[in-house]
Amino acid sequence: MQHTITFALLFSAAALCAQDNAAGESVQSADINRAAKGTEFAIPSSPAFNMLNENTPSRIERYASLHDFKVDWSLTNGQQGYTLSPGIAIEAQPVWMLFFDRAGAAKYRSATPLARTFSTLSLSLGTSAANDKNWLAWGAKLNLYRQHDPLNDPKFLRTLEETTEDAKDTLLLKIKVLEMEQIRLNRRDGNYDERLQALNDSITQVEFDIQELERAQSRKLAEARDQYIQKHWNSSYLDIAFGRLLTYASVQDTLFESVENPGLPGELDTVSLSNNTLRLSKQGYGVWLSGGVGIGASAMISGMVRYGKKPSRLTGAIGQAYSAGINLRYGNRRYNFFIEGFFDYFRDPLPQAEDVVVEQKMYMLTIGGDWRIRRNVVLSFGIRQNRDFDNGTYLLQPLINVNCLMR
Repeated sequence: MQHTITFALLFSAAALCAQDNAAGESVQSADINRAAKGTEFAIPSSPAFNMLNENTPSRIERYASLHDFKVDWSLTNGQQGYTLSPGIAIEAQPVWMLFFDRAGAAKYRSATPLARTFSTLSLSLGTSAANDKNWLAWGAKLNLYRQHDPLNDPKFLRTLEETTEDAKDTLLLKIKVLEMEQIRLNRRDGNYDERLQALNDSITQVEFDIQELERAQSRKLAEARDQYIQKHWNSSYLDIAFGRLLTYASVQDTLFESVENPGLPGELDTVSLSNNTLRLSKQGYGVWLSGGVGIGASAMISGMVRYGKKPSRLTGAIGQAYSAGINLRYGNRRYNFFIEGFFDYFRDPLPQAEDVVVEQKMYMLTIGGDWRIRRNVVLSFGIRQNRDFDNGTYLLQPLINVNCLMR
């Protein structure tokens, strides 16, 4: 799978470079570009956290095209037990950052559909401690379909442009005119100092007017962006993702070296050296498909199917896992609540007899929500019930995540 991801990155790079000079791009305002790039419908937990034994309040990830680095904090481990177990994950979109981040929005709009799709590729890495083990996971996610794309929505971009259609250019031109008048002043005139000071005061006043105008523009851009997110926060999407689960531990290796004895020339002594190293152990993987459809202006239904391998709760061995779930969410861009049902079917071999397979069926019900505390920060929370009716297993897990865009 690592080779597949590498090939995808190289292929997307070639596709992007091929279309770079295909068409000229129009000059876009920096403020408009920042507003369009910062229009995220959601800030979901990373795929790496999804692999960390469902270390997220909602296992069904929402669509988001994140154009900045993101850091996730998990305050609970998502496994058996109720103690706090902080974890951390980082996520980024490398193709976007390499080819689109510093370019104008026009470059993204002129790119091929394939290039725009690869620009949504996100990579994440996360870690947590649970069940006396240190867990590590990485994940990759690619968006296959999105109903609304802010950077490729002409109506939205036109709305942003309208907010900047004002007298700023006129004010800048007025400053240049005043500066030219300063240059043309004759130092021999008796009222030179008085006229120079008057021109300086006029320039200062115009600069103050420009600052006020820029603040007003920023407010208008923020309002336009928020209105767009409010209208489309529950837009339809389809994502595909892959993740790998590992454990890691620091182990001490002993190295033996033969050295010449300084007191007895020609004699060799054996000395031992200690070396600390990190040992990784593969614990499974997962591949999943997730998608959602908006219902009206305030609701959304989403689902996910997943196949993978992971450590068994019953036997401890790595077995097959089939998962499917559905999520119903109600709210708005600032806060929303959900109820989520999931079914996991495990086929786990016995360590003592690998030909013997133990089957387990887990039913999960989670009630939770997302609270967008600030534009760049989301608090996700939930209470999950896990039931295995065949074996009588019942677990109750509180889950809290904080997701933050680093902008």
